[in-house]
Amino acid sequence: MIIVLLLLFVVLTFVSWIYIKPVILRAIAGTISLILLMASVWAMTVNFTDHFGMKKVTTTQTTQIYTAGDTASPANMLLAQEIGNKSNNYVMIYRNKANDKEPVAHNKPDTKHIVEAVKKTATYQTTSGSQATAETTTTRWRFKNDFYKILFGVSDQQNQLIKQHTVVRVPDKTWAVLSPDQAKTLGAKQKQMPVQAQQMQMKQGVQAKMMAYMQAHPTASAAEQKAQANAFAAELATSAIKQQVSK
Repeated sequence: MIIVLLLLFVVLTFVSWIYIKPVILRAIAGTISLILLMASVWAMTVNFTDHFGMKKVTTTQTTQIYTAGDTASPANMLLAQEIGNKSNNYVMIYRNKANDKEPVAHNKPDTKHIVEAVKKTATYQTTSGSQATAETTTTRWRFKNDFYKILFGVSDQQNQLIKQHTVVRVPDKTWAVLSPDQAKTLGAKQKQMPVQAQQMQMKQGVQAKMMAYMQAHPTASAAEQKAQANAFAAELATSAIKQQVSK
């Protein structure tokens, strides 16, 4: 719409100063059309440079995430690779759904759209909670109302990305955060260990913890006992992974 108005005021300005014969009427019409022309140029310029007629809108979305490792393992794994040096900006690998066959890389820079890619950042935190989540906060430009949308809609700035930041939060007891290189080293170490020995060690550890749990909760139902046993298995498996990685 602003382009149409701009062309209209150009024509009006030309016609007013060239074709209107009465001097007073020419001056009035010419001045008004010139002011409107200048106002249109100013509005179009500040819309492009300062997003005139627009506002920042921030939305936050939180979703549960799932392990990047073997889904049969009681331990959960988040793979994180820092982009650059000391940037605190990571490419992270995890599953979006529990039944996904393969994990997905998130926040991987899109080299084909580098301008938008630099506006997206991601990091991770360990928490004392029980659920792993990804919280994405996105800020975009949007027109203040329909008037500005109609006026400047040709600029295609509606929903233009300003910035996007994702924080992945994983429970410290049941999730291990590893780099891709650490994950490869861990896999090699685990292959060298007898599977039966690992399973026996895990079983004994869970049984010991469950004995203490049942003494403290003698009336726990079968479902509660199963859930607690799974939680203990996840904690022990995660602790074992962290110890192997730290060696």
